[in-house]
Order: sequence, then structure tokens, then C-alpha cells
Amino acid sequence: MNFKHLVMAAVFAIATMPTAHAQVTGRLGYVPTEDHPVGQAVNRFVELTKAKSNGKIVITPYSGGKLGNEPQLQSSLQGGVVDLMVGPTSNFVGAIKEFGIYDLPFFYANFKEVDAVMDGPVGKLLFKKLEGINIVGLAYWDNGFRHMTNAKRQIVKAEDMKGLKIRVIPNPLFLATFKALGTNPIGLPYPELYTALESKAVDAQETPVGLIYSSKFYEVQKYLTMTGHIYTPYMLLASTKWFNSLSDADRKVVMEAAQESAVFQRKLSRDNADNIAFKILKDHGMDVVVLPSDEIAKLRSLVKPVQDEFSKVIGEDLVNQARADMASAR
Repeated sequence: MNFKHLVMAAVFAIATMPTAHAQVTGRLGYVPTEDHPVGQAVNRFVELTKAKSNGKIVITPYSGGKLGNEPQLQSSLQGGVVDLMVGPTSNFVGAIKEFGIYDLPFFYANFKEVDAVMDGPVGKLLFKKLEGINIVGLAYWDNGFRHMTNAKRQIVKAEDMKGLKIRVIPNPLFLATFKALGTNPIGLPYPELYTALESKAVDAQETPVGLIYSSKFYEVQKYLTMTGHIYTPYMLLASTKWFNSLSDADRKVVMEAAQESAVFQRKLSRDNADNIAFKILKDHGMDVVVLPSDEIAKLRSLVKPVQDEFSKVIGEDLVNQARADMASAR
């Protein structure tokens, strides 16, 4: 074989080499801090995808809203500008009204009921609906039950909430819920919340205890009331553009890593919740109140018209399916 043939053979060999080891990259944005259970689970997901793909899939996480707040991340994800994100279901209600099933006030009694809905037919249906807005649902993560803090007064009964200016997620169900409870709800994006509390533009806020701690709301809020009024999941999501660019094998790796990280994240988040509320936040000077069952019953009664109204908006068949799923978990 002459030199020319040798060169041609080498070029052909290089051109036909398998590309299985070509690196796949992705950017993943989220708003909580890196030490929050979401941040820790994101890091676990990144490690799992890399290990399961033998180093092929490399995802770079961006915490603390570096790639935008949650509505901005959602828009970037739909447009394929961001590859992956973690965000609460509440921010997707504007695009898919059925996600309001997770915002119904005093609907879920415990984590078993929540998981029965997220991991059952309702959760799968909602992930299917995401495909219509160019998003792939990878896994449901835990955000915890939402509780209320304020800087004005201790809340020991339902009437104590009246008149408080409270920041809520800017969606109609949250606004209606807190109007029914007698507060003055103000919809603000989450990254603006600390400054609003610090400047006293709002008196109160409502988030799970993990966010109360990781966002240092104890610096600007004195009173924590364990209302458990709404359960809001997080979702680990991918853009359809990015996900569809993966090979079948790589998609399988991403899905497996997402599900394994969900198990890790839910346990971490839920195991930490009571310790954060009754030890860590108390140690940081917060006054923590557990409302008695009769006061919770009053709150539930106040928001029943809201639950009934939005059940019609969400779809009564879906709400009834969720109720059946919850009943099966009892």
C-alpha cells in the first residue's frame, strides 16, 4: 500500500470512529441555595448522570437564581435556552391549569397522600401535559408543606391572620386562598421576597421550613406558625430540545438518575423539616406555634369555597382521581 492509500485509510478510519464518547453537556438552573435539599439533590443528580454515563453526560448546576427566577427559568426551558431546571409546580399553573391540584388549600393531610397523587395517575397525566409546552417531566421532588411566618404578631388562632400583608406565589389560587383567610396577599417573585420582608413592604410570607431556613427569613421574621396549608412539590424538568437531542441510552440514564435523586431528595427534605422548625429556627430566635386542630378546622372552613371554586377550574374528574389516590394510601 503506497503512502496515498495509507493516508486515505487513516482518514476513513478517523471518520468512521464511533462517537459514543462524545460529551453531552447541560445547564441546570434552580432558585434555592446549594445547601438546601434541592441543591443537595441537584448535586446528587449531576453525580449520578455522570457516573451512569461513564463521564459522558456532564451537567453544570447554577443555584440561587443565577440563571433567572422560576418564571424566567420556565420560559428559558421552553425555548431551549436552559437545558434543565428545578421549580415548584405552582409556577406552571398559568400554562397548565391542572397543576393547581397541588395548590388546593388543606387538601393533603400527610406525605403518604401527597406521594400517592404525585406518583400515581394524576402526576403522570400532568407530566404528559408538559410535553405540549416543550418540557419533559423527569421527577417530582419534595418542597414540603407550606407554613406561615410574620414579623407582626404570634398567630395562635385563625383571626390573628387578619390584615397581614403577605407575599404569596403570584397565581390566582394562592391569592384567593389568602384573601379568604383575611390577609392582604401580594404576589411577588421569590427572589424579591427577602428584600420585601426586610423593608417591611410585606409583613409575612408562606413557604416550607427548608426555604425559611436556607433563605434566612429568621433574620427578618419573628413568628412561625405551622399551618401546613398547602403542599407544593418541586419538579426536575428538562427542555424537550435538550432531551430529544440525547440518544436513547442517554435518556434512560437521565431518567434513572432523576428517579434515584427523587428518592434521596424527598427523604432528605422530609427528615430535615421537623428539626429545622422546632430546633434550628427556634435556636435562631423564631417563635414557633403549632395551631390546635380546632383552629386548623376554622382555616379549612374559611378556604372551602376556594377549594370548591378551583376544583372546577382544575377539573373535577382530576380532583376526584386525586381523592381516590389519597384514599388508597390511607
